[in-house]
Amino acid sequence: ALTSAVDPCGGQLWIDLGLWELLGRGLVFVIGFLLVIPAPWVATNFYQWMTSRLRVPGRPNLAFAGQVGDIWYVFVAMALLTYIAFIGVTSLRYLSIPVQGYLSWMTVRWIAANFSSQGRPLPISFDGSALTYVGWHVLTYLSFITIIGWAWVITAWMRWNCRNVSGTQREIVFIATGLEMLWRTVVFGVGSALIIPIPWVMRWYTTWYISQFELVERDA
Repeated sequence: ALTSAVDPCGGQLWIDLGLWELLGRGLVFVIGFLLVIPAPWVATNFYQWMTSRLRVPGRPNLAFAGQVGDIWYVFVAMALLTYIAFIGVTSLRYLSIPVQGYLSWMTVRWIAANFSSQGRPLPISFDGSALTYVGWHVLTYLSFITIIGWAWVITAWMRWNCRNVSGTQREIVFIATGLEMLWRTVVFGVGSALIIPIPWVMRWYTTWYISQFELVERDA
């Protein structure tokens, strides 16, 4: 576990995830979305659990205060969109991409606005524009045409997301490089394809991803 000795003026985020608990909650999340109706409940519960396991330097007892009824319709819509891939209409699949991006933008704003520390709400907000966020989402899909370019697009997108978070005393930065993102995601994909290593590669990848967010002093 992370101790309180972490420098409160900065440092990397860290998450403490149980191997089988992460797998179990991940499966519940996926099944809940496939069943559509439970999607708001499983999503909210998952974010609450993940936040409870997150360790942020200088922010003890971090919690997520979002409620199921806040944006339930967003999660229902996202769950329904997962079935678009099974419909043999290519135009619908293409049209669903920007819609997914917009719903993701709404989710990010909701998550950012519902963090608390020691029972007190944090004045955090995500101020990135919907249009730009959707643009990043679409670009990520297009970048898969290049086979490996998506890794650099995602890291650039994460840095843009961080720059658009306000209300924090320290600036949030994303430090992973495209190459680091590429090889780790490939290893995660291969491990998942082999099925048996899934619990281990899932925790390894998630822990690494969270650790790539770092808090630094804002420029004067």
